[in-house]
Amino acid sequence: MKKIFALFIGLVLAGFIFSASFARAEGGLQISPVSFNLETTPGATNTGKITIKNLNSETINYSIEVELFSKVSDEGAPSFEKADVKEGVTSLVDWITFSPKEGKLEPKKDAVIDFSVDIPEGAEPGGHYAAIFARQLEKTADGKTQLGVTTRVGSLILVSVPGDVKKTVNLKEFSAPKFIWKGPVTLGAKAENTGTVHYDSEVKVNVKPLLGSASEVNLGKHTIIPKNERSYTGLWSKKYPIGYYKFTASASDGDGKFTSTKEASAFALPLIFVIPLIAVILIVILIVRYVKKNYKVVKAGSHKD
Repeated sequence: MKKIFALFIGLVLAGFIFSASFARAEGGLQISPVSFNLETTPGATNTGKITIKNLNSETINYSIEVELFSKVSDEGAPSFEKADVKEGVTSLVDWITFSPKEGKLEPKKDAVIDFSVDIPEGAEPGGHYAAIFARQLEKTADGKTQLGVTTRVGSLILVSVPGDVKKTVNLKEFSAPKFIWKGPVTLGAKAENTGTVHYDSEVKVNVKPLLGSASEVNLGKHTIIPKNERSYTGLWSKKYPIGYYKFTASASDGDGKFTSTKEASAFALPLIFVIPLIAVILIVILIVRYVKKNYKVVKAGSHKD
C-alpha cells in the first residue's frame, strides 16, 4: 500500500509540474507573419508590417533588431550564426529600417512594426536573408535592462535581387525500403540548392510496378536557400503492394523543371499473404509426416493370399 500511495503522489506531482510548464509555455511574445518573400530590383523600396502580441498577463518591454542568416536545418529552421559579409559591402541588415525600435506591450495587446527594405543600386544579384526579431526585455526597477534574461521571436525576410543568378538543384538522397512487407510505405529525400537564390523545390516519386500502371507520390514543396538542403517525406498509400517496383524520385529547380533524379527498387510481399502461406505449408508438412508415420502405402495387386 505504501508503494501504491507513493506512486500516486508522484503522478500527482508530475501532473502538476507538467501543467505549470505548459502554462509558462503559453506566455511570452508572438510574431506574425513568420516570413516575407520579396523579389525586388536595385533602387527599389519594399514595405511591410509585422505584428507582435504580448501573451503574458503582465506588461512587457520589447526591442526590435535585425540579424543575418545563411544556414538552415534540414527541416528549415534558420541558424543565426555570424554570416560572412565582405568588407565595404552593405548587407540586408543595412537595407532594413523599422519603427518603432522599442516599446511596451500591455497584457494580451499587440503592436504593429512598420519596416522597409531599401535595395541599393549595385546590390549583388541573388538571395539575401535576415530576420527581424522582437526581443522581450526584463528591466530593473530603475529601468535598466537585465542581461541574460531575454527571449525573442522572429520573422524571416527573404530577398531576391534579379540578375545573373542560378536556380539549380541537386537531389542528394532518396530512400525507399528494399523489401516491403506492408503498406503504406514511407519515402524520403533530400534536395540541395546549388544555385545563388532561394526558390521553392518540389520532390515527386514515380512508382512503376513490373506489371500495371505507374503512380505518383508527392513528397511536398519547400523553400531552399542557396548552399542549403531540405528533407522531404511522403507516404506511398498502397495498402498491399506485391511484386517488383521501381521508384524514380525527381526534384524541381527554381524554374519548376524536374532536373535532378535518383532511382531505387523494391520487392513487395505483404505479410498478410506470407503468414497464411507459411501456415498452409506447415500444415501440409505436418499432414505428410503424420501419414508417413501412421500409414503404409501398398501397391494394388501386390497382396498375396
